[in-house]
Amino acid sequence: GRLLKMLGARKTLVITDGFLHQSGLLNGLLDSIRRAEVEYTVFDGVQSDPTFAIVASAKQACTDCDTVVAVGGGSVMDTAKSVAAAMANHTEAEALAGMFKVRRHMLPLIAVPTTAGTGSETTVAAIISDTATHSKKQILDPKLVPMFAILDPELTVGLPKTTTAYTALDALTHALEAYVADYADEETDRQARIAVRLIFQYLPKVWENPANLEGREALLTASFFAGMAYTRTYVGYVHAFAPTIGGKFGVPHGLANAVLLPHVMRYYLPVCGKRFAQLAKMLNLGTPGDSDQVRATRFVKLLYQLNRQMEIPKRFEKFPASAIEEVIDMAFQECHGVYPVPRYFTREHARKLMEAVCAKEDA
Repeated sequence: GRLLKMLGARKTLVITDGFLHQSGLLNGLLDSIRRAEVEYTVFDGVQSDPTFAIVASAKQACTDCDTVVAVGGGSVMDTAKSVAAAMANHTEAEALAGMFKVRRHMLPLIAVPTTAGTGSETTVAAIISDTATHSKKQILDPKLVPMFAILDPELTVGLPKTTTAYTALDALTHALEAYVADYADEETDRQARIAVRLIFQYLPKVWENPANLEGREALLTASFFAGMAYTRTYVGYVHAFAPTIGGKFGVPHGLANAVLLPHVMRYYLPVCGKRFAQLAKMLNLGTPGDSDQVRATRFVKLLYQLNRQMEIPKRFEKFPASAIEEVIDMAFQECHGVYPVPRYFTREHARKLMEAVCAKEDA
């Protein structure tokens, strides 16, 4: 409420999902808005992997509003960013899909994440599903960064264990892809290392005790720093393959990233050995006499171990082997020549990766 009043808001649109709205989790936030004497409308129609139709409905609810408040996970954040940008640019969200198409600054947006993973509260991107093409489209522009982010660990305590794991491993993916990117610099390295350290230190603790507020806060912080890092460096092959598989076969984004992450990082080992060795040393893996190669290998093995501990499946149940070539085509078209990856996949290696993660039996 105080932030909205400071912005001079007259009426704000609160974007969330039906579960959060009905759970009462927003009561304190809505009371704060009322005390600030700001009018508000609640749109709670956001669903997982939001479509452009959902964005259009939220935009319609935003007609008389001058600010937006997003309360929820990555789907809510992406919807809110798309709405705020479309409203300010007097267009539909579909017209903004692509890179640098947001001409005017979006409506002031306050982001209140209830998951610790997407980092969308600090990133330049929004991902929306296109039902016509069965694909996920990205709106990418620096103007999409929210004006304020409020990180409240109490809002994440009720998350199911699987969601906690998927979102944290999403954040780990952001951090590692930023860390190995060709665009990485001293600042993004610092941000990525903070995220990696916090996730490995606290995710197992939160997995065992979901009410661990210290751990919940640490995961929110990790997600935030990972988001800052990959916003500057961009992403890599995990994010080339994961949205393609997720868009076609309904796999949650965090789960898709988690399954793919160890395999992609193992592929990077020959060119990122020293970088991975530094992370291994930070996490106290191995012994003082270990070579960089040994340390780096230990780090990649730790990624596989973390997946097992978080009960991440090894394969996607709904991704048939018959779709492998199409997925590779789409991922390569997305990634090659654009993503600052340290090592390009050959088609042969990409096929081996897809065969390792697709459903065991073709559909």
